[in-house]
Amino acid sequence: MKLITTIAATMMVILPASLWAQDAAEDTFAGHDVFFTISGGVVSAPSFLGSGETSVYAFPNISVAIGDRLNISLLDGVSYDVYKDDYLTAGAVLTYDFGREDSPSDHDLQLSKVAESEIAGLGDIEETAEIGGYVEYTNGNFQAKLALRKGVDGGHDGVVGDFDVIYNAPVALFGKQSVISFGPTVSFSDDSYASTFFDVSAAQSAASGISEYDADGGIMSYGLHASAYVPLNQNVALVGFAAFDQLTGDVGDSSIVQERGSDEQTTAGLVINYTF
Repeated sequence: MKLITTIAATMMVILPASLWAQDAAEDTFAGHDVFFTISGGVVSAPSFLGSGETSVYAFPNISVAIGDRLNISLLDGVSYDVYKDDYLTAGAVLTYDFGREDSPSDHDLQLSKVAESEIAGLGDIEETAEIGGYVEYTNGNFQAKLALRKGVDGGHDGVVGDFDVIYNAPVALFGKQSVISFGPTVSFSDDSYASTFFDVSAAQSAASGISEYDADGGIMSYGLHASAYVPLNQNVALVGFAAFDQLTGDVGDSSIVQERGSDEQTTAGLVINYTF
C-alpha cells in the first residue's frame, strides 16, 4: 500500500506481457527462455495512501521473466514460483516499499503540479525492503491470490498483505483478441504496519496540527480493480487499468485520513509494453 508499488500491483501488467510474447523470445538463461519487457505510460494516483489529492506521473518500468517461474521487475521486485501445477502456484517474493514523504517534492517523473503538504510535520517514512510469499489458485478464467510481505529493513517492520479475486474475460478490442480482468481486492496489515503509516504521536500532532491517533491492524481497504490487455502485435501490448479502494477500519478512521485526506482512493493509467 504505497504510491509507486501500489500502481505496479494494480496494473497486473508484467505477467500477461510475458505470456503473450513467448514465441518472440530468443535468449536463454540456464536453459530457460528469457523475456524482457519495457513499459512506459501515464498514471494518476493518490499522493500517498489516504491522500485526498491525486498526482499524475510518467510510468517507466523494466522487467525480466526467466522461464515461467522467475520474474524480476524494477517496481514489482523479484518473485519466484516455488511450486506450480495446473491449478495452484506458491512462491516467494522480495519487494520494496517506497515509504512516504511528509512534504511532497517535485519528482522527475511527475507531470502534474506538486501536491500540497497535507501531512507536513508527521516526518518521512523511509523505504523498506519486504520479503514474503504468495499462493494463487487458477481455475479457467478465475484466479484467487493471497500475498503476505514483512518489512525487514527500513521504515517499517510490520506485515502487510492482499487478497485478490480476478476474472479474466477474453474479448475482441480494436480487432485484437484481448483480455479484460476485474475483481474485488482486500488489503490488511498487523498493528506495526498500521502504526507506522497511520499513527499520530503527541509530538507529530503538535508539529502537524493533526489530532493524535493510535491505529491497530486489521482490514485496511477493500475495492475493485480492473485492467484491459490489448496485444497490438507479437511484441507490443496496450494496457489500461483502474482501481477504486475504500479505506476502512482503524486506517480509514485515522486522523491523517479524516482530517487531511480521503478514505476513497482512485488510481488509473495507460501503459504500453514492449516485450522481446
